[in-house]
Amino acid sequence: MISDEQKQQFIDEGYFILDSVLSNETLELLRGACDILIDRMHSEMDRLGTDQIHISHRNQRYHIAKQYAHVEGLKEYVFGELMADICKATIGKNAYLFYDQYVAKAAEVGRPFAWHQDGGYLGFPHTPYVTVWAAVDDMTAENGTVTLLPYSEVGIRSLVDHIRNEESGDKVGYFGSAEGLQAIVPAGTLVVFSSLVFHCSSANRTDAMRRAYVTQYSPQVIRDPAAKVPKHLAVPFLENGSNIYDG
Repeated sequence: MISDEQKQQFIDEGYFILDSVLSNETLELLRGACDILIDRMHSEMDRLGTDQIHISHRNQRYHIAKQYAHVEGLKEYVFGELMADICKATIGKNAYLFYDQYVAKAAEVGRPFAWHQDGGYLGFPHTPYVTVWAAVDDMTAENGTVTLLPYSEVGIRSLVDHIRNEESGDKVGYFGSAEGLQAIVPAGTLVVFSSLVFHCSSANRTDAMRRAYVTQYSPQVIRDPAAKVPKHLAVPFLENGSNIYDG
């Protein structure tokens, strides 16, 4: 499924796209899981008496992380054969689930995400990892699809310092004028990119929710240098190319 040309594009430009590779059954799983998790997020906001948790804003934008084990069926996707093939094509034969998250934007008011590298949210040097961004809905310019800055356009393939926007909670790492590449893709498409690739997304201006499910895999356990403990999930997935996930 992943061609030699796509593997080389990942090396040269930091990304590749797999068009319409998810089945209708998988898409229904991802959509249903997102609905469940948004409902749970609302309940937690109610409990805390707030409309914002981290960078999630009620009825605007949701960032719901590390929930793969809490909705039935998600583990089969996260640790499935397709994800294994992507890892082997990008980061190699050893892989750990580093992070998973839903990124959803509400109809008409869904907030944008600023230019950033995924690695910029860690705040310390680390071995780059791979992000698999699944289009749960059809993605358009109007509903705020992801926009990438290929290495050749931005001229950077290393981690840079990011500055937090106090109002939105976003970390911002690029302030230039490059337009980048918009991923105008149908539901079921996977946008695969390095944690060093700058990306952003605009607001959702349509009358429907816009949902993406993101899984991230690292070639080794990423440890916080201050705490000396694994960062985020660090769930073993591949060892010398074999799937060793036992959950």
